[in-house]
Amino acid sequence: MDNPKHPEKAKINQEPDLQPDATVGNMEVYHKVPRGYRILGLFTLPAYRAPITQCVIIAIVHLAVVGMFNVLSALGGGGQIDPTTSNNANTILYSLFCAFALVSGSVCNFLGPKITLATGGIGYSLLSASYWSYNNNKNQAFVYFGGATCGVAAAFLWTAEGSMIMSLPLEKDKGKYVGIFYGVSFFGTVVGAIIPTVENWGSQRPEAVVACFVSDPSNIIRNDGSRVMVPRQTSFVQELKNVWVAVKREPWIILFFPYSFAGLWYIPYQSNDFNSYFFDLRTRAFGSLWFDFGQFVTAVILGLLLDYTKLGGRRRRAFIGWAFLFVLINAVFVGGMFPARESHRGHPPGHLLDVYDSKAAGYIALYTFYGAVDGAWQTFAWWIMGALSNDPLVLSIYSAFYKVFGAMGAAIVFSLDVHEVSYQAMFGSYWGLLAGSMVILMVLIYKRVQDTLIIPVIESTKKEEAIINGS
Repeated sequence: MDNPKHPEKAKINQEPDLQPDATVGNMEVYHKVPRGYRILGLFTLPAYRAPITQCVIIAIVHLAVVGMFNVLSALGGGGQIDPTTSNNANTILYSLFCAFALVSGSVCNFLGPKITLATGGIGYSLLSASYWSYNNNKNQAFVYFGGATCGVAAAFLWTAEGSMIMSLPLEKDKGKYVGIFYGVSFFGTVVGAIIPTVENWGSQRPEAVVACFVSDPSNIIRNDGSRVMVPRQTSFVQELKNVWVAVKREPWIILFFPYSFAGLWYIPYQSNDFNSYFFDLRTRAFGSLWFDFGQFVTAVILGLLLDYTKLGGRRRRAFIGWAFLFVLINAVFVGGMFPARESHRGHPPGHLLDVYDSKAAGYIALYTFYGAVDGAWQTFAWWIMGALSNDPLVLSIYSAFYKVFGAMGAAIVFSLDVHEVSYQAMFGSYWGLLAGSMVILMVLIYKRVQDTLIIPVIESTKKEEAIINGS
């Protein structure tokens, strides 16, 4: 029997796919879950506005942009480019990445993730073009310009991606969505790595367009009927102030900064000081393929593990994920000590390893596990940030924090590589930063990760409320 005093409740009884979205005052708001597309009566594709569809679209954007960039980087020296020029370009790239990531969260909240994502994809194309140009005319200035534009674009691209991927799913699905995002992008990188492998065996970039297919968050309905929360519309200056408010409200996020700083430290050692040092060109390409495969496997496995409810609540799964990553890091780096002892800056090996050499198999296997560490590291980072908040406004700021400190570390380590710091020091600093930041992260998990997030009515000062609401 319908209840005339509460027509919404009666409607829910008639429409089982209508669920409460949020409480506004004493009223509950409801939305109908978008229906998928039935294909030949055999299976159903998710609706365009479904979170899972949007996650895949964002992953494809990431694949087209960052995935192909990673293929070039993993070859060492940008493929066939002089490593010194590549290192200088990367120092410029990550310095600007760090600087612009300071404001990218505010830009994303002001412009919206769709525009920010599309804008952020453009710069990577110029860097790839500059690498190709350098191999033909040795134009260093173009490479440095490409690095600069890529650094600016990357800040906005990564922040928009992070905000969306962490806020789209329900709490119980955050690991799965991060795993899908990195799984699709890393698998695409594996396919992309096949191209230089085939090209070297015998010896255009659609990202900004694809980003336009990302739906506005206000139009995305989750499977339980809840709408993805949309950041409040404020001025750009107010969004900049929100960065400080976010830290003030969650001061424990500072413990995440060392983990962020260590996140990109691996690039010059693994690409230039390991892959380029030990392997010939075709083996570099072949090893890069396996590196990308390692990233793909652990990103998917850890993403599923972190959502596997049979292991317990989310807090317990956070500790399990931490233990998995900590053991993986130290096991891989124990194996990495042996080739690190054999490498010496300025003294190349007498014979570059070819894929058919018996010794190459072990080194390629190690390089695969280096990729596995990176895939697990990035997945765990996004899952932890997603466990701290469900609000896209806050998550865009956290995502920006992650990239600010990651880019800062990358700029420093590329500069160290340019100044020819010993390979042993590069390896030791990499291992020490990963292990040390994991210990610090454990404190954040212990203090702040809970089984569920209650959307808080935050006790804040009137001044803070005025900043957040733009009044």
